[in-house]
Amino acid sequence: MTAQPGSPKAPHLAPMFLAHGSPMLALTPIPAHHFLRDLGQSLPRPKGIVILSPHWETQDLRITSPGTLKTIHDFGGFPRALFEIQYPAHATRQLVDTVKKHALSGGFSLKEDGSWGLDHGAWVPLSLLFPKLDVPVVELSLPYDSTPASIHALGRSLAALTEQGILILGSGSTTHNLREIQPEGSEAAGWAKAFDAWVDEGLEKADIAFFADPSVAPNFRRAHPTAEHFLPLFFAMGAAGKDVPADLLHRSYSHGTLSMSYFSFPQKAAA
Repeated sequence: MTAQPGSPKAPHLAPMFLAHGSPMLALTPIPAHHFLRDLGQSLPRPKGIVILSPHWETQDLRITSPGTLKTIHDFGGFPRALFEIQYPAHATRQLVDTVKKHALSGGFSLKEDGSWGLDHGAWVPLSLLFPKLDVPVVELSLPYDSTPASIHALGRSLAALTEQGILILGSGSTTHNLREIQPEGSEAAGWAKAFDAWVDEGLEKADIAFFADPSVAPNFRRAHPTAEHFLPLFFAMGAAGKDVPADLLHRSYSHGTLSMSYFSFPQKAAA
């Protein structure tokens, strides 16, 4: 997806990490819902979107095949209206091949998968950001053996795409303990806020080594009984390049324990 002679230069698009929380984020007017709606209206229109979701875990690294991506309702027990939402985004051959080429240059082999589509970790935030369905989308899987360092390296392999007008997104949550969720609107749990403060410290340092052993963080296993929702943060961090601190765009808490934290990793202007 290289700009043609005489075509306008694609805008640099800072990679972002998006909290997707409960699937009800798509319908419930909580602060994070409004934030995503407003953010989508303020962003330049990307030439393509690459999103990594924790809800597609695989043995090897995969990418959705070209074509219309089915909307996967990978949850149960929610209102019928949520299951009726469709987000038939399209993955173009050009975008798939571009992502595969850059990943391969970074040492990652991507296998195309025509059986997947967009799970709720992808379509819920995307439906709020880009409701018009006018941007090509591909989803990447999360390999079972992923670590902060490996996902950061995957993001680094795709960093050049940000200069081609492609938006790179990690979707997850900085806290994700479904066993301790409270009624929507409950006060944020102290342990969740403490974990977020540790995350903020590491992102300010802009050093992936800070996150090498997340178990040293306060309340890590309480915040993440399993780590898959935490790892996409490092996909966005890596795609920003080296030594790029995060900007916290929004933070609220859903159900008292789900951190709805949204980060951007913009390149800083030279002093």
